[in-house]
Amino acid sequence: MAWADGSRFAFLCRYSGYELGVPRLVINASEYTDEEIISASGVERGANLFFVDRFKAASMIFSDLPYMDTVSITRQLPNKIVIQAEGSAPAAYMDEDYWLMDRSGKMLGTTDSLTAGEYPEIRSLEPMTVLEGEDMLVEGTNAERLTVLQTILPALRAEDVSSLVEWIDLRDPANPSLRYDGRLTVYLGAEGEMLYRIAMLKNVVSQLAAEDAGTLYYTNGSAWTFSPD
Repeated sequence: MAWADGSRFAFLCRYSGYELGVPRLVINASEYTDEEIISASGVERGANLFFVDRFKAASMIFSDLPYMDTVSITRQLPNKIVIQAEGSAPAAYMDEDYWLMDRSGKMLGTTDSLTAGEYPEIRSLEPMTVLEGEDMLVEGTNAERLTVLQTILPALRAEDVSSLVEWIDLRDPANPSLRYDGRLTVYLGAEGEMLYRIAMLKNVVSQLAAEDAGTLYYTNGSAWTFSPD
């Protein structure tokens, strides 16, 4: 996006492109408009390029826009400030207030029960504090649980099965469980990379009959045990 008044700054976001050499701003996977991101940065048109505090501007964006996941601000001589920004996406929710979180555990704010129902419910995770736009603060066993959750949520997304998961229970971080496809309780065990375990789960479920319901247990190696209801 170029300013009509020929000012010294042009702003771009991640997935931006060029048209006849003129930079344009394209927002992807974001809750915010171009102007909201620029306004939150505090960078003004006409400001001196070398006096822009990039770290403060990025911090202001994170503070004002909690759905931001990554922000990078760089100078591009002779006359550009480049803002690369990517929005956070809800990956799960927790507690009766329906707090949405992204895959890293950043809290994105509360929602209604209908919207929350589009994501897995997180059980047995008790943060010390929850603030919009901030990572949840945890300690002790809850820190272990959060670490496990941070491997499960990206793996579910990578295998495109998040919508099939009703809840994730972290009571035992060494053997987390989840409810899959409305008919299977799955114990994920502790061995192997989580992405591998979720991929294996997807493959095992595809070999079950549509009416099969019960419990799946993951053991060492790549072995799964199915116990029907």
